[in-house]
Amino acid sequence: MKDVLRKIKEAEQSAEKRLSSAQTESSKITADARKEAAALVTGATEESVAETQATLEAARTKAGKEAATVLKEGASTIESIESSASSRKEKAVKNLLDTVSSQ
Repeated sequence: MKDVLRKIKEAEQSAEKRLSSAQTESSKITADARKEAAALVTGATEESVAETQATLEAARTKAGKEAATVLKEGASTIESIESSASSRKEKAVKNLLDTVSSQ
């Protein structure tokens, strides 16, 4: 009988050790999974920020080029208007003087 009780006690102790070991392993696996998940989130966040910055920089560059083109076209149009106005100004002054003198 003592032998049976001893074996039962040994089996219980062995089961407790295995349970404790399993709980320790479970905690380790959970901690490792949390670390890995945090690393994945951090990596994804950094990648997203980098992609956003690259997209914004590309948009700024494109907008700058478009603005330069519009500025060039506007300057050309202004130059054309000024040139046209200058050549017509002399004629307008002459017509005005002729009109005033004939009265």
